[in-house]
Amino acid sequence: MNDKIFIDDVEVFAKHGTSVGEKSKLQRFLISARAQFDATRAKGSDMISHTVDYTKLLGTILEAVKGSSFNLLEKLAQHMADKIFQKFQQITLLDIVIKKFPDSLADKSFSGLGFSSTFLRNE
Repeated sequence: MNDKIFIDDVEVFAKHGTSVGEKSKLQRFLISARAQFDATRAKGSDMISHTVDYTKLLGTILEAVKGSSFNLLEKLAQHMADKIFQKFQQITLLDIVIKKFPDSLADKSFSGLGFSSTFLRNE
């Protein structure tokens, strides 16, 4: 099984970071996710109930990012993975990429920074 659904570069404004400046105003994030699952049933049935509904996956991502505030992107990624695995039992592997823009950072000589991780369902 190597089926994946993906969402790339979802723009979200939220408050995540270690400094007061990062926590005091909304910052721009781009979130991408790739979710691995077995789509065999959906390929044969053409029914959305047999797949991972990307609109619901997008909603879960937005809820996780906007509904929380963490110091570290690593913790935000773990929080997102936990929420996604909780809601979508068929997902077995999840890749998350979080890109943050340096609006509140003194050094603005780059276009962004971020964190990515691969999460496996623990069962």
